[in-house]
Amino acid sequence: MEKVRITEFADPVCTWCWGASAILRAIEYRYDGQIEIDYSMSVMIDDIRTFSDRRLQIGGNDIEMSNRKILSHWLDASTLHGMPVEEHGFHLFDNEHRSTMPQCRAYITAKMYDTKHPSNRKGAKHYFRHIQESTACNAMKTGNNDVLADIAATVGYEPAKFKVMMRSEDVARQLEKERASAIRYDIKSTPTFIISFKENERKAEGYTTCEKLENIITEITDGKVTPRRIERLVPTQENILKFIECHKEVYPVEIAATFGLKRKYGHSSLNIESYELLPDIIEELIKEKEITITPKANSFKIICCKHRSSTQEKEHNYAGYF
Repeated sequence: MEKVRITEFADPVCTWCWGASAILRAIEYRYDGQIEIDYSMSVMIDDIRTFSDRRLQIGGNDIEMSNRKILSHWLDASTLHGMPVEEHGFHLFDNEHRSTMPQCRAYITAKMYDTKHPSNRKGAKHYFRHIQESTACNAMKTGNNDVLADIAATVGYEPAKFKVMMRSEDVARQLEKERASAIRYDIKSTPTFIISFKENERKAEGYTTCEKLENIITEITDGKVTPRRIERLVPTQENILKFIECHKEVYPVEIAATFGLKRKYGHSSLNIESYELLPDIIEELIKEKEITITPKANSFKIICCKHRSSTQEKEHNYAGYF
C-alpha cells in the first residue's frame, strides 16, 4: 500500500519543530504504518549576528542578548506546545558557534550514514529527536561538532567517522539541495509540512495540530487512509502503556496528543495533571512498576521500566508528584 508522506521542513533548533514532534508521534501511532515522515533541513539561522527578528528582538551583534531573548521565547512557546525547555545553563550561541547549520548538517550526515549502513536505517530520525532534546531539554551547545558527534554515539553512530562525514562535500551539497527545495516550496518558516499521496500534495505552514493533519490526509487520499484500529486510540491504561513502550520515553503532551486528551482549564500543557484521565492512569502504572517519572526541564519525562537505562535507574521516582 502506498503511504502518505509527510515532509517537515525543519531546523533541529526550532522550538516549534520541537513542539511539532509530539504531533508527528501522534500521527505515526494513530495511522499505524500508513505514514512516512521525513525531515528536510531549512537552516533557521546562518549567523546570529546577521539574523534579525524584530518582533522577538533576536539577532545582531549582541549574542548574549539574543540568547536571553531566545530562551524567553522558548519558555513561552513550551507552555503552548507542551514540550519541555531547560532554562538553566542555556547558552545556544557564542562567537564561535553562531549558526544552526551544524545541527542541520549533522542530521543530513545521519541520513547518509544510514544509507551506507542499512541496519541503522531508522537512526537518523532518532538522531534528529536527540539533537532537539539535547538542545531544548539539556541546554547543550549543539552547534559544536564535538557535541553533535557525542550525541550521534548515543544513537549508534561511530563518532569519529560521523565527524568526518559532517565535514564532507556530499553533506554540504545535500544541504544546499534541501535549502533549494525550501525555496521552491516557498517555505517562510519552520516547521512547514508538505503532505503528499500519489499525485496529490498539500502544504501546512507553521505549528499545526493532529486534527489539521488528519483533515489533510483525508482530503488528499479521498478518505482511503484513516487511523487504524480505533480501539488502540481509546485512552485506556493498556493503550497508553503500549504507546510509552513504543517510544521508551515520552512527555505528557505526547500522550495527550495521541489519545486526544483535553487540557484542563487553567493548566499549561507541561504537566501530567494538565490533562483529563492522565494523572490516575500514570499513578496506577507507577504502582504496577510499569513506568517511572522524573522531572525534566520544566516538565516531566515518563520512562518505560522495560527500557530504563542504568542512569535512569538511579533517578528518583516522583510518583504522585506531578
